[in-house]
Amino acid sequence: MSNSIYTTAYLGLCVPIVDDFRSVQQEVCTRYTLIPRSEAHVTIAFFGATNAATLANLATSLQDILPSSEVSDIRIDGLGGAYQVAGELKPITDEEPQRLIEFPRVLWLAATVAKEVYAFRQQAKLAAERVGVSTTLIEPDFFPHLTLGSAGPSDKGDWTLWDVHTVPKRATIDQRLSLQKVKASKLHLSDVSIHPESVHLLCDFSNS
Repeated sequence: MSNSIYTTAYLGLCVPIVDDFRSVQQEVCTRYTLIPRSEAHVTIAFFGATNAATLANLATSLQDILPSSEVSDIRIDGLGGAYQVAGELKPITDEEPQRLIEFPRVLWLAATVAKEVYAFRQQAKLAAERVGVSTTLIEPDFFPHLTLGSAGPSDKGDWTLWDVHTVPKRATIDQRLSLQKVKASKLHLSDVSIHPESVHLLCDFSNS
């Protein structure tokens, strides 16, 4: 139990890909030739490598500061994306999808979450520091989003999980969406290698 088994854990709001959300994901991934994500979540905070016991201590600490069920309501602000060219990341704006097909690329739904999430994020960071979980991956800026899919040149490796974490994930593409809001099913601690399953379920919103 003392060995580090979670290379990167995250605190997030899990959002089921159903109904209008699924339709939008399929539309966007078809248009931009992306591999659709099999799950969706709003990452609240990334944590560094840790072990099972320490992550359990963090889960216990978070149980004492849980936000209200209102955090499960998420407003969709628009579509955003980024692609990598010559080692540089650029936002996708008015480029034709066919122009991007040779570059690694990722698209997301920019979102607005309850103000309570921002306060909870800061409290979670402090809780992690108290129990010895690394918070160096938690950036000062917070851009709530739901990743839809990503892709890259087929001859340059497996791009199934290609993503970027160094650009503001805002709405950058002028494309009208039929999706205005989604609802999270749970607040949980998970590991990037096993999502959408939870290491620790903190809140279940299915009955709220």
